[in-house]
Amino acid sequence: MNFFRNLSLIFIIPFCLISIYLAMAFGGYYYDSIELKQQLAEQKVQQFRKDLFRMRYVVESAVKEQDYDRIQKELALISTDMNMMAYVILDSSKSIHFANHIIWQNSDAMNVLEGYSDEVHKFVVESSEPQISINFERLSIQGYYPISEQHFAYSPSLELIYFEYDISHLMSKASKSLLAKLYKVSGIGVIILVLFCVVLYWFWLLPINRLSLVAKHIDDADFHAGIYCFAAEITKLRDYLAQVSNKLKRNQKRLNDAEQRWLFSVEGLKNGLWDWNLSNGDVFVSDRWKEILGYQSYELDSVYSIWESCLHREEKADVLNTLQQCIDGETEEYESVHRLRHKDGHYVWVLDKGKIVEWDELGNPVRIIGSITDVSVDVKNQHFEIENDHAQVSITDLMSRDTLADSLYDLQVFSRKVNQYSAILIINLDNYKLVSDALGQECCDRLLMKIAARLSGAFSSSGLVARLGTDEFIMFAKSLGNELTHANKRALALASEVRQLIGKSVDIAEQHILISARVGVVLCDGGESLTPQTLLARADNALELAKEAKFNGCAIFDPKTDENSIQPFKLNHELALAASQDQIQLVYQPVVDKSGNLISVEVLPRWCHEQHGFISPKKFIAAAESSDYIFELELWIIDKVCHVLLQLAASDVDTPIMSINISSRHFHQEHFLNTVLNKVESLNILPSKIQFELNEDIFYVNQDAVKSKINALQHAGFHVALDNFGAGQCALHQLQGVRFSQVKLAGSYIEEAQFDNNRQTLLCAIVELASRLNYSVIAKQVETKSQLNHLIHAKCSGYQGYLFSRPLSQEDLVQLVKSPLPLSVV
Repeated sequence: MNFFRNLSLIFIIPFCLISIYLAMAFGGYYYDSIELKQQLAEQKVQQFRKDLFRMRYVVESAVKEQDYDRIQKELALISTDMNMMAYVILDSSKSIHFANHIIWQNSDAMNVLEGYSDEVHKFVVESSEPQISINFERLSIQGYYPISEQHFAYSPSLELIYFEYDISHLMSKASKSLLAKLYKVSGIGVIILVLFCVVLYWFWLLPINRLSLVAKHIDDADFHAGIYCFAAEITKLRDYLAQVSNKLKRNQKRLNDAEQRWLFSVEGLKNGLWDWNLSNGDVFVSDRWKEILGYQSYELDSVYSIWESCLHREEKADVLNTLQQCIDGETEEYESVHRLRHKDGHYVWVLDKGKIVEWDELGNPVRIIGSITDVSVDVKNQHFEIENDHAQVSITDLMSRDTLADSLYDLQVFSRKVNQYSAILIINLDNYKLVSDALGQECCDRLLMKIAARLSGAFSSSGLVARLGTDEFIMFAKSLGNELTHANKRALALASEVRQLIGKSVDIAEQHILISARVGVVLCDGGESLTPQTLLARADNALELAKEAKFNGCAIFDPKTDENSIQPFKLNHELALAASQDQIQLVYQPVVDKSGNLISVEVLPRWCHEQHGFISPKKFIAAAESSDYIFELELWIIDKVCHVLLQLAASDVDTPIMSINISSRHFHQEHFLNTVLNKVESLNILPSKIQFELNEDIFYVNQDAVKSKINALQHAGFHVALDNFGAGQCALHQLQGVRFSQVKLAGSYIEEAQFDNNRQTLLCAIVELASRLNYSVIAKQVETKSQLNHLIHAKCSGYQGYLFSRPLSQEDLVQLVKSPLPLSVV
């Protein structure tokens, strides 16, 4: 009985033995074949070496004695070997003087000899070393054999014997002998294999076959009766099938119930679903999917080629590439905005999303499920009971001023009618300008299209979704409740959802783009009729608030906010005149070590407006970055700093390193590097006295180009620092291969209001990480001794802030540099 329980070894052991046997038999055949062919060829080569040595002596003697008939006789004798493809004697001009084929004489070797190489000829003659090689591709032996350098004025200058010998007959002979041996060995193996299969079938396959036949009636209680099993595995399989029969009956009802719930949920969606089995190519598309393309449920076959044939030819390659990246595991999800051909012949824009949901045991994707959303239809403001044609707005076109004004008025009317709050959301893409400068307008159009499709697919049912400006969108959300507190919470939740949706990565033109957004929210209940300009001004104020870290990118308009404060668009208008009117001045804040010794100086712009007084750098720098004036402003600062360095050098002052902040947009401009290099060279400034501070968002796009430009600056002698290190705007792996002279910690690491043991641990960890990367860590915004103690404990390399020194004028900076006293407060 124990013998039968171990019958499974009858399959395992023979299978392993046969596998090893066949591997050894065929492996031995190939190995012996190579060895035998090589051996036969080598033997032939050795024979040729002896013959060529003798032939060289014959040639040299014949030339000396002027007996050229002797050479012809030798060649005639060699020609009797039918396998000798070519045997010629060449002079220094590669001309054939003697050959085994008379027709070749006095010809150029390059023209008549197929395997001949002029370069090898020259090398062999110069080195006086024969070269005989075996060419298994041509199945021949090729040889270059030099003749003695002794020449006579009355004789031709013969310098090389070239030959090519056919060894195909040797190879054929070797293969035939080995094949005969293989056939003999394989014959024995076949007999053993047949006997093994008979035994295997009787004890193993036959019972399994019978069990599989009766498994068709697994619903019967005695379906497995009469099945005799000789192996333990088959006995277990029979028992497991019996258990499965019982479980099937219990699960069938659960499956039917789940299917009904799934169908109910699908019918409520406007999306078309698809399910693609990668292993066998089967595709399922829902009726809604077919409906989007104008087909009835029975009109389209469920095959992959149907979907691919519907793709627009201009976008087909990009769509398939994006899908393949998801299948290959390069992206977590598949997402694409493209056109599909409608049944009527026109194309519809769809947002196509998918995700892999099943893998095989090797980790290869097996199944991917997704959906398509029709985003080509104009978004109508039907939620506010508008039926006129001019209210229709394409999600990727700019919304007209008149349509926006009418929509805002009608939103207030709707809110007053239903006595509930509505919300206006202004969405601003934070780093859109940076992406636009780095990748170009075509890629940005694709980016806007994808973002618009995401917003339309997710929120168009709740209200208006439209594009308001170059990098802005507007959304309306109605019926948020009649209590202000509750409406605020719902509006903030919606704004947060919008930010998360936009913040998902986008793949365009083989670039992995991360883009963030700020959302300003204005609530209205229709109680007071506000002009569209007032509502939009409030939305702009909310966007300004959203910049502050405490609002986390989403802010609701606060009525207490001063609506008369200077707005970004006004700043853009006045910035251009500020520098020429000496409204913008430069100040210099020292960066020191623990002992107070000067390390470098950060150059900071200050703007004292004639009407509004001192304007925060955060506000006017942000306004400049939203326009192209940031380029002029930063070039103006670089020019001023260069002249300051010249003045300090002329005053016999030890000039410190001047650190200049450069926006990511400006750094990505093609002209930046050349402009800076030309400026410094023309003024004869030492590049080592200038340091450029870059923000982490510099690595959002074109990482390779950024690293190349940083290396070029450092090669020219400039210092390059990284600002806001650890703020989370770039992944650490993006810093690989980049050397920074300094990294400045993000100010959030030393906020005293939240400082505790965990924050101290985090601070120490981020400083240690930077130190291990060979970065000099600078702590900025140091204002109290308590902060300084935490930073000293974390072992920062340098410090900057009001605790050490306020930003200084140029005169004060000169006095500081001349003073022997350090700025230490320790």
